[in-house]
Amino acid sequence: MDELIFRRTIYAEPNTTDPDIIQAAKDDPAKQAFWVEVKAMDAQLAQAMNIPVPENFADKLILRQGMDEFSQKRQKRPWYIALAASIAMVVGISYMTLFAGNNGLANDVYAHANHEYMKKEIAMSGQHVSQYAINQKMATFNGVLSGEIGEVLSANYCYLGTTKSLHMIIKGKTGFVNLFVVEDNNSKELKEDFSTDVLVGTSFLLQSAKIIIVGDDREQVSRLQKVAQSAFRF
Repeated sequence: MDELIFRRTIYAEPNTTDPDIIQAAKDDPAKQAFWVEVKAMDAQLAQAMNIPVPENFADKLILRQGMDEFSQKRQKRPWYIALAASIAMVVGISYMTLFAGNNGLANDVYAHANHEYMKKEIAMSGQHVSQYAINQKMATFNGVLSGEIGEVLSANYCYLGTTKSLHMIIKGKTGFVNLFVVEDNNSKELKEDFSTDVLVGTSFLLQSAKIIIVGDDREQVSRLQKVAQSAFRF
């Protein structure tokens, strides 16, 4: 597929289910990485719309209303208008983050753990991911997966803000668990334990890399943490 057509389609609708787009992404790692990055930005927009608006903060309320309208009208707009709107929203989100605390990396992790985002990632992978395929991508982080961590449904590069990571979606007993591999020097701000009303997260250092695990079940997150501590080598 032509690069320009691919990018126009992704900009206009990051969560497209067009078979031609899915196949093009499978055939070209660069296209797949681009798609994942745009979907991550789209997921961050959705996550930002759920941030509580402080009282007596009219400007922030107006921004949120604008984001709601953007979400409703996005599919009706040409791709170049959607791109311009996305850039404007990113600027707005950066402004909102100043009032939400220094949780930038955690918020990016939450956005990738969104159920709709995970379903799209799993659908794009199309099949269970082998340990060999995982280790091909782990080489970017000078690491190796030497043991079983469960049934991996998706393993793709993604960006947590500006930090490149390897995002794996693993099937748990009662749902999905997310595991991210990032370089340690890019994750200093992330606490060892973090959570929202819905999600539970933990992070730990393994030699030169940080492993981040997040899911909606604390027991599953703890179980995967124990397995990952012995399964990964850096």
